[in-house]
Amino acid sequence: MKFQVYLITVFSILASCTKIDTTRLGGELIPVVDNINTFDTILEVQSFNYIPEDSTRMFLTEPHPAGGIAVDPLFGASKATLFFEMKPAIFPFSFAPADSIVGFDSAVLVLNFRGYYGDSAAPVNYKLYEVDRKMQYDTSVRPNYTLTPNLAANTGKFWGEKTMAPNRYRDTVAIKRGDSVYAKVTNQLRIPLNYQLASKLFFQAADTTAGAFKSDSLFREYLPGFALTADQAAASLQYFGLRDATSQVTFYYRTKIVGKIDTTSKGFGFTATSAHAVKFERNRAGAEINNFLNADPQAGASQIYVQTAPYTKVSVKIPGLKTLTNRIIHRAELRVVELTPNIGPQSQLTAPPILYLDVEEKDNNFKGVPFDLTPLTNYFCFPNNQIEFFYFGGPTRTEQINGEKLNVYRFNIARHVQGIITRKEQVCNFRL
Repeated sequence: MKFQVYLITVFSILASCTKIDTTRLGGELIPVVDNINTFDTILEVQSFNYIPEDSTRMFLTEPHPAGGIAVDPLFGASKATLFFEMKPAIFPFSFAPADSIVGFDSAVLVLNFRGYYGDSAAPVNYKLYEVDRKMQYDTSVRPNYTLTPNLAANTGKFWGEKTMAPNRYRDTVAIKRGDSVYAKVTNQLRIPLNYQLASKLFFQAADTTAGAFKSDSLFREYLPGFALTADQAAASLQYFGLRDATSQVTFYYRTKIVGKIDTTSKGFGFTATSAHAVKFERNRAGAEINNFLNADPQAGASQIYVQTAPYTKVSVKIPGLKTLTNRIIHRAELRVVELTPNIGPQSQLTAPPILYLDVEEKDNNFKGVPFDLTPLTNYFCFPNNQIEFFYFGGPTRTEQINGEKLNVYRFNIARHVQGIITRKEQVCNFRL
């Protein structure tokens, strides 16, 4: 990607102006009357790529990723392992009266599919293990885990596996009880659970004195949670909703009531006190981004790389803002342009649908772009109402540039620049 900042300015003909670009972006915006003219200026932009320490935390209501991108020549490989608890919402818990249960049949873990990033046709082989230790659930202050939790899969407790490509989630799956179909579902990752482990857990409910289903603490001692891992060759990150009603562990079993044997099912899902975490690993060895991390402090990097958490940081400097003469800003726009069309083997790694720009203050503090992020309200990073993207910019759009269709992001920073000129507000770097 590359940067340009366009300033379309309106001011008295007595002022001075240097026109850098031959493109008259301000042409015909205001007619040349009363000694008022519209000029355009392009300011030099310096940009720098960083890989900062990441402290991102996921909320339990967010879609959680599992899988990976094994081949990414720009950013390097990515891998996501999902840790989570599935447990009853209320204890003690039972599947049915102990004297009515005839036998256990099977169990399945269901995770509701929310979306993907990567190759939609490439299958990902998922393996489900037990987590290697008890986890902490979210408090009222914040979620407990960053994207580097001190958790791992206990490979000695293998619960099951399933291979799934993103484009297969729309296929209808028939769910049976016995020989009859009682439901048809889509958008579900369904992992059949190890019969031995699942049956032992199921029959823990029959022990009403010290069984796993007697209390939450006993259950967490018996089953601290699951770890969903993907093979090293994965080509997509698949996202799941843990709090979705269909995400749960379902047990299928037989009961005998009034002399009649019936196949039934019951399960439990993700509760308000269920722990969750994602270990998101980046391996940037050999990636192109490494060639642009240590840029000349005076010139900046010739290319920028924007990646979500665990993220890359792009610092943007516009030295010319400090020396702008007095003028009225009609529009000041920061434009970010994709360098090359997204084609070839990695074409499924699509450009982000939206980028975000904020102001970098001292001591690694950030805030929304003053007066432009939400021009009718306060301008902090998280305003009470939604960010006015239609005004501020950020969503991608495709433009024809030098005969190629490229993704372009535009940010309106006109009011912020006007404040620097007329009110002598501080000139800060930006962060993309």
